[in-house]
Amino acid sequence: PLLANFMTAPLVARLQSSLGNAGDRVSRGVLLAHLACYQARIGEFDDAERKRVELRQEFGLGNSQRVSILIMCLEALLLYYRDLDPKARDWMARANLLSVSFREGALAALSFSWLAHLDFNLGHYERMVGSIGRCLQELDHDDGTALCRVALVLGDAFAFAGRETESRRWYDRAHAEATRLGDQAAIGALTYNRAALHVSAARVKSVDGEVGAEALALLGAEVRSAVNYQAVARLQSLDHLLRSASIGVLMLGRQYEAATQEIDKLIAAAVVPEASAERALLLSDQAHCLSALGRLESSRAAASAALSMPLHSFGPDDRALVFGGLSLSSRASGDLSAAVAHEAAQREALAEHRATIEDLGRLLTPFAADRAARA
Repeated sequence: PLLANFMTAPLVARLQSSLGNAGDRVSRGVLLAHLACYQARIGEFDDAERKRVELRQEFGLGNSQRVSILIMCLEALLLYYRDLDPKARDWMARANLLSVSFREGALAALSFSWLAHLDFNLGHYERMVGSIGRCLQELDHDDGTALCRVALVLGDAFAFAGRETESRRWYDRAHAEATRLGDQAAIGALTYNRAALHVSAARVKSVDGEVGAEALALLGAEVRSAVNYQAVARLQSLDHLLRSASIGVLMLGRQYEAATQEIDKLIAAAVVPEASAERALLLSDQAHCLSALGRLESSRAAASAALSMPLHSFGPDDRALVFGGLSLSSRASGDLSAAVAHEAAQREALAEHRATIEDLGRLLTPFAADRAARA
């Protein structure tokens, strides 16, 4: 088991072996791009960036449409995993447009699956569903990579919509494909996404009442499982997100001292993107924790930092949690007018979130039947 920390993902081993036997420069370029895409997904950004530069130098004149498309996919994944940059979608959309134009079926399926992934995380659910449908139409050309990704997106989407039965079916399908491909990064994403979505949903529900001890224990176990898999598979790209999920469990358990210590360490590590909802929630949680611990001056500083961020650009579930923390810290600090304003913003965000969940459930209807996940 200890040796597992040093094991190479079967998908990577296969790509490296094929690279050694590549018969021509285009075949080598395609394999190198796929390897770099994997490295971008697991957080080996320097290695992925070096391969990107090498590929641009060799294929920058467009002398292979397949390699050119894969370079765009790689650049999109670097933007997304390294920076959580929304512009990642623009690059993936360009790759998709070329894939469709040049009738590159496998790359069309792959890029549609990634567009679905990106649109889910951006909260663009109608676009997500459209990309899922187009991806499924192209699966005759797929080796399982696009199917794995699109099944993972559907598992996430159903989990977010609170539809656990359908979510489990799609997660099972994604896990089966990832296992067959030897794609440890996809398995890591699955374990993280499921845990993080459950923590987030529990935190939204906790607005109306405390989460029970049994449910809290299950959430903690799920997050620890994701952390353990990340360590074995060396998936660095998920590290700060998993630490944020662990903090979410501490917040649900009202372990404010432990939570604020973990928040301090995570913010000091400078790995959380500056303008992200993740950072805003960490600052709001920090303000809440510090106010609960009686450290009011530090609490006000954390709240001020959170309020300096573009809060209304975030998803309604994130806004609800951020404003909830700010309302509690403001009330503890004696600023009742701010507390009332934050509570109103939280109610508005919660109503928007519930409407979003209802709309998403309708959009997912074509993918809900058991036969859809088996197809």
